[in-house]
Amino acid sequence: MKPVGLTLKSDGELAVVHQCVKCGTISHNRIAGDDNSYSILSLLENPIQLKRIQILTMGDKEQVLTALFGYDR
Repeated sequence: MKPVGLTLKSDGELAVVHQCVKCGTISHNRIAGDDNSYSILSLLENPIQLKRIQILTMGDKEQVLTALFGYDR
């Protein structure tokens, strides 16, 4: 599984979108406390386009920072 973007779950929780490198299946998992915040933020730089999942972009950076760190920078 390769991380390809970020999304917000229905409850507003931030999640990493993954794509299987073999079959292309898309899934998402919630972010864990020990995940690297800078790696997560880097997923905003080159988002992929998906039909069923709203992928966050650099325009959503403040919302992502708030979800990661609990405050606006």
